[in-house]
Amino acid sequence: MAFFRLKLSLFFLVLHVVQGKALCDCDATAEKYLLEDLNLYRMALNLPNFTENNKAACLANNIASQLNNETCKNAFHYGSTPGTKPNVTEYDKLLDGCDIKDNHTVQGVILPVCLPRLDPLLVLSNYTTPRYAKYLKDSNYTGTGIGSEDNWMVVVLYTNTSAGNFSCVASLIANVSLGNSLVALSIGILVVSAVS
Repeated sequence: MAFFRLKLSLFFLVLHVVQGKALCDCDATAEKYLLEDLNLYRMALNLPNFTENNKAACLANNIASQLNNETCKNAFHYGSTPGTKPNVTEYDKLLDGCDIKDNHTVQGVILPVCLPRLDPLLVLSNYTTPRYAKYLKDSNYTGTGIGSEDNWMVVVLYTNTSAGNFSCVASLIANVSLGNSLVALSIGILVVSAVS
């Protein structure tokens, strides 16, 4: 029964892709279609949908823009696996530009694909190859950011852990704690000087 359900889900996934999608001229539309298709793929595997993360999308867009002048020949060369950085020039500056702390990307992955005109069916089939599908099938990845530029599509997958959520929440908490300490110190100085 489960096998039949999986086949039926995959059939609807292919039908969805083929039925409503001609070649796409718009990057935002291609990104929207890919997110829908990735979530349909995960649904067929009984996994929850990916949630979107604006900071991860910012990074994906910045990487896609930077790769725009690269040839498609070595697209996998620019990706990352958990614990590695992508082979992208000035990656740390791209993180800073999206307000992402490096230690919040350790468990995430960056998956670039390069295809002429970003045909939705071909883009999806590239992401469902064994090289990338292992990440899509991994329930530890709970969200995504997607960016594109011309022939480049970049998917950033993130976890819900501090080591892979592509945010800077922890540093914000540290700054708030430091701010609270400074306020307490200032009040302490005022009290001591008022008593003296």
